[in-house]
Order: sequence, then C-alpha cells, then structure tokens
Amino acid sequence: MLLLLSALTLLHKHVSSSRPNIVLIMADDLGWGDIAPNNPDIKYTPNIAELAAQGIRYTDYHSAASVCTPSRAGLLTGRLAQRTGVIKNFVVDSTGGLPLTEHTMADYLKSVGYKTGIIGKWHLGHTQKFHPLSRGFDYYFGLPYSNDMGCLGNTTDIYNIKVDPLCGKNRLWNVSLPLYENRKIIEQPVDLITLTQRYAQKAQQFMSAAIEERKPFFLYIPMTHVHVPLSFFKRNTGNNFVDTVIEMDEYVGKVTNFLKQNNLVDNTIVMFTSDNGPWEYKCDLAGTSSPYLGKWQKTVGKGGSSSKMTTWEGGHRVPFIVSWPGTIPTGQVSGDLVSALDILPTLAKLTNFTLPNDREFDGIPLPFVVPPQETRTIFHPDYEFSEVWAVRHGRYKVYYATYPDHDCENKFGTGFLYHNPALVFDLETDLAESTPLNWQEVPESLYKEIEVLKKRLRDSVSKGFTSTASYDTDKSVVPCCNRDNPYCYC
Repeated sequence: MLLLLSALTLLHKHVSSSRPNIVLIMADDLGWGDIAPNNPDIKYTPNIAELAAQGIRYTDYHSAASVCTPSRAGLLTGRLAQRTGVIKNFVVDSTGGLPLTEHTMADYLKSVGYKTGIIGKWHLGHTQKFHPLSRGFDYYFGLPYSNDMGCLGNTTDIYNIKVDPLCGKNRLWNVSLPLYENRKIIEQPVDLITLTQRYAQKAQQFMSAAIEERKPFFLYIPMTHVHVPLSFFKRNTGNNFVDTVIEMDEYVGKVTNFLKQNNLVDNTIVMFTSDNGPWEYKCDLAGTSSPYLGKWQKTVGKGGSSSKMTTWEGGHRVPFIVSWPGTIPTGQVSGDLVSALDILPTLAKLTNFTLPNDREFDGIPLPFVVPPQETRTIFHPDYEFSEVWAVRHGRYKVYYATYPDHDCENKFGTGFLYHNPALVFDLETDLAESTPLNWQEVPESLYKEIEVLKKRLRDSVSKGFTSTASYDTDKSVVPCCNRDNPYCYC
C-alpha cells in the first residue's frame, strides 16, 4: 500500500499547480474483446490502440453495473446502486432520474473551476431538474436515453434494422427519438447516420471554448456506439458491427487529434471504457466479451446470455485505458482489480476537489502504475433488485445466485438459481467461468472473509447516507418538440 500511495503522491505533485483537462469516453455495450489492445484479431481500432500504447491498459476493470443507467450513475457518483437508489434503467416516460441528493463528477469538477460538458447519451433523467445542465454540466449535446428508446419514422435508414414508415408502429414507445442541445430539442427524430460527425464537431467546439476561456475542461463522452440500432456510414467490410466499431474508433481519433493539434496532450487525461458488456440478444449486431464467456451458464445453467444484464464477468468486465503522456508511463498493462467506482476518487486526488464526508464512496484512487495492489473486493449488484449476488475477492468470483439474460435466439435458459454453498470460480485459471471449484479447492477462509465484507457493506448502507430514486412514469414528461404532433416530429 505504501508503494501505491507513493506513486499517487508523485502524480498529485505533478498537477498541484495546474489541473489537467479530462476527457472521459464511454462506449455503449462494447465488449472486452471488441478492441485491438484486448484482442489481437481486431485490426481496425488504431486510435484506441494508440491510447493504450500511450498509457496504461487495465485487463481486470469492471463497470459499476451491467446495464446502462445504474452503470452511469455509479461512474458519475462513485457510489454503489444500494446507496444511490439507481438500480435499473429510466425510460421515455420516467418522471425521475439520478436523485438530487447525489452529486456528480461534473458537480465536483465545476466546483474547482472546470468547464464541464457532456456530448452523447445521458440516461439519468430527462425532466428539467434531472437534466445534465441541472447536474453540474455547462453544456449538453446528445440523446436523453438509449437510441432504441424511440422510433425513427421514415427519416433515417438504419442498416440491418427495420424502420417503420410511421413513428409509433410496432414500437415500444410512441415517440420519436429526440436530439438535445442544452435544454432544447433541436431534432426529432434524430438522424443517427450523421450523429457521430456532429458529436465530433461539438466536442471540438466545446474544447475550443474552454481554451478561449482559459479553463481546464471536463468532457464526458458517453457514445451511442455500439448500442443497437447500429448507425454509421457504410464501409466496405461487409459487417455492420465492424463498420460501427470503425466509426467509433474514428470518433476517438478526432478527439485525440484535436488535443495533439492544440498541444494539450501532455496536460490531458484521456480515459476510454464501456458502460457494460455486449448485448448478446442482438446476435451479429453485438460484440464479444471473449474470453469472459460465462460457460457455466451456457452448460450447467442451461443457456441464456452471460453478458449484459447479468453478473457474469462478460456483463461488467470491459475495456479501460488511461492515457496521460509525460505523467503516466507508456505501454503499461495492469492486471489489478479496478472499478468504474475508482474514477471519481482518482480525479478528486488529482484535481484537488474534496469529496463530502457525509456519505460513503465505494472506490479507491488509482495510482496508474503496474506494481500490483493488495487483494481487493468488488461487489456486483444484480439488475433491478440491487442484491449482491456476486462478489469478486482477489482471484476468486463467488456467486450466491446466478441468472442469464436472453440469448441470440431469444432463449432465457434456466433462470434465477440460488447457490448454497456459493459457486466459486478461480479467474486466474478459468477466465471463461466454466467449472466452479469443488469444496476441497476453496480456501477455508474465503467464505468467512466475504461474509464479513458483505455485512460491513450492509451496515454501511443501512447506517449511512442513501438516496431514493423514483421510477414513476407519466406520459406528460415524454420529450416532444411539437406537442400537437402525436409522434413529436419537428
């Protein structure tokens, strides 16, 4: 631990006189094995590969949850879902959002002089008080929720996805997908084909404005890629998913090239990650979590998906790269167990903002060096109920209950299963989670240690500061730029 603190102190001294810019890029539904740094078979993500070469790549990083909204809430607050109350996705007619009693990363960075912007998917509430401009951001350009939460009418041709000629026909929500700039809907339905180009332009404009104002900036880029429906300019690969990943990588390149052109590289921390693992239900339109395949679920658990929406490794183990040339040594690969919940305390240490002492946070500052940390424990809440059915403790993954999502053939497999004793997988020897250890192979102290840690978490949540999120719905809050039109065309 002394080594970690020493390394972090060196980074802290580096930024004591000048706060670094921060660019936090988060893909949507991108699997661990969908980028070149993690998968040698991938040849088409050169910009992401360059980021990894310039800094540190974590191979054992975990999102805060395995589905969109709770993952984003955990990232921005540094707190588990049990504390924030955000346990499942908000939808088109949700009246609530990230509770107002929670503070975001943008709130904290703004308090120490940062210009803050979000370009991309928000998904933490779209009514006025939950809007990004009410949650610490100075600028917003993007979608209020996922790009499949609404119809596209006949204005956009989305490749390999059937688009209904009339908005609302055979759709989950009878409303066109809106595009916001700040608090105003500027296009509805959004043209997804050209959206990435516009995102890149707005990102460059935001950074330019911060330069002119002589302010450090925090730019949060929660991308639309690679969430279905896939949207991109067609290449010649013959594969729609690959085309989408190529466009995602080009977008990353446009952001990093702007930093190079404006001599900002050495004073900018760039992070790249994903909100959760791939959505297997979407078949060839989804990526891969390989080698984290959750094979036990496929065999003994009798089918279903073991990626997005589950607590299997493929649901939450995702890419994580941090680049900061001149400060973080280049070309590092770390096997440390780290979490999205670590990003907030890391930035607090590096930029000198103070986290409030009236609440618990669930991450630790990262030192951005390779020497291994001490054994860590990470809790994996399930989707919708926020029970801790899976716990990572060092090399071991312990399941008190398992469950799948729907697979490519829309099969769910065997559903929720309790395990007593718990299933234990050794992830140093079984990345695919194919064969649990038998009881003779499980370290005698493991269950006891985890039970102590689980009780400590329960006590911390029950006695500490927690928030409650409303999941009420009301059609009156559906985003519409033209209330006279039943499908909100504008």
